[in-house]
Amino acid sequence: MINLFKLIKAYWRGFVGGPDFNREICHRFMLEDKQLTIKVPDSNVVAEYSPNKVKVPHTSSQWFTKRAKTYRQHCYVQIMTENWMYMPPIALFPSSEYGMFSCQLRIKQVNTINVLDKTVLSRYVTQAYDDFHNGPDGTNTELRRRIVEQSSKMARPYKPEQLEKEVAEYIELQGNPPLAPAIIKNFNQLAWVFYREIKNNHKSHNDFYCLPLSEHSLLEIEFSHRVDLSNKHKKWAKHALASQERIIASIYLDEAPLTQDPLIG
Repeated sequence: MINLFKLIKAYWRGFVGGPDFNREICHRFMLEDKQLTIKVPDSNVVAEYSPNKVKVPHTSSQWFTKRAKTYRQHCYVQIMTENWMYMPPIALFPSSEYGMFSCQLRIKQVNTINVLDKTVLSRYVTQAYDDFHNGPDGTNTELRRRIVEQSSKMARPYKPEQLEKEVAEYIELQGNPPLAPAIIKNFNQLAWVFYREIKNNHKSHNDFYCLPLSEHSLLEIEFSHRVDLSNKHKKWAKHALASQERIIASIYLDEAPLTQDPLIG
């Protein structure tokens, strides 16, 4: 009877999987003099181990440099990752997954600005995106190079204004156009700088919530919405966004207790 009820519910929703808030785990992070708590549903896919209680010396440059990884414009220390797969009610093929929703907590250090100024931080996060994708290793730079090369081989190469128009159109369709301005979102008296990375020709996107911890360190939470079957995205998109807001709303930042906890590896 229970399995039949679950099957009916799955067909009504159009998917199975995703975060199940009946199986929440509370994680605690000692951010020097503060304790951050967050509740997330247990993952329904194999993922990296996410410790539920660690000490994070976020202002230590030595700690950060030793553990930091770089991906595009992001340089960070990962402290927790959880993934949830969305699937059809009955999966007939191994590749029939609709997509995956993930949550990753990480620490960033930024020495060029005071991240406590959220107006400055809001400009910084979107400008860093633009600077990377228009820089030496960026997608937009590669698109520009290809179009300039194609133009040079034409009987009548583009005039400068035509070239710029062609480049802009390609970036809009295939590259990484500028992001919408970052905004402030408030949860539990915490003001987060929020922005979204998305391409015009993709349904997949990444949402970022940034919380300053000191003048040059911040907590960043990335929610990734990876769409594998675009024609099925509508079935689970609303559930993933609601889960995202629910996870963020579970976060509290309080004074750290006096007990000592292990240092993150």
